[in-house]
Amino acid sequence: MSNDCKTERAKKPVAAQPLDLAKVREALTNATGPTYWRSLDELSNADGFQEMLHREFPRQASEWTDDFSRRNFLKVMGASLALAGLSACTKQPIEHIVPYVRQPEEIVPGKPLYYATTMAFAGRAIPVLVKSNEGRPIKVDGNPDHPAGQEGTDIFAQASILDMYDPDRSQNVLLNNDPSTWGAFLSAIHGPLTAQKGMQGDGLRFLTATVTSPTLASQLNAILKLYPKAKWHKYEPISNDNQAAAFGQPVNVQHKLEDADIILSRSTLTS
Repeated sequence: MSNDCKTERAKKPVAAQPLDLAKVREALTNATGPTYWRSLDELSNADGFQEMLHREFPRQASEWTDDFSRRNFLKVMGASLALAGLSACTKQPIEHIVPYVRQPEEIVPGKPLYYATTMAFAGRAIPVLVKSNEGRPIKVDGNPDHPAGQEGTDIFAQASILDMYDPDRSQNVLLNNDPSTWGAFLSAIHGPLTAQKGMQGDGLRFLTATVTSPTLASQLNAILKLYPKAKWHKYEPISNDNQAAAFGQPVNVQHKLEDADIILSRSTLTS
């Protein structure tokens, strides 16, 4: 190692000096032509800033005096980063961008469309306004033209859009986590349903969420007539059934906690 390198390594970093605003103002006053700077420290050009700028590069780069070796070092570092990036990448499937064969009249690229619809949740219908870009819903808001939608939407309506783009959402019928078909499903349940006819559906159970579709409700009732002893169970993780049972009608309870003298709450601990 040369004496110059030893001498530079022995140097102590120059402590950053307090910024002298008077010198900064003088530099701005005496400057001629366009001046570009990113901070007041750079404008003052103090010794501490120069030392910090010198040390911004790799530690070895400030000690190398051979430009060729320093250039090789940067080349090796750049190649290492490129190879590391390539090793972490996976080949994505080829996706072809195909234009419309018949351009829909109502769709203009870059211009969203809004659809007024209802969202079924916990046995009730929520009026919503859905924003869609080229056939892809991206936002759910309350319908301002509906009396029940003027106050906006709750967190469940806002998060419902994520169900459509859930990467874990099943794309087809699964049998023991393996892809299957509807035909295979119908063939698999044909035997058990035939055996249940002799028992009038005594061992047959249906578990659904709250059904608000008249068509689906009619189909389920037709099955229950075919299997009189079968049971139809309804479950909602979030519902207002307790409120309806307490007041005899479907209502929304608004608690006035500010008027309460004592509030008794219960916390459930689960392992």
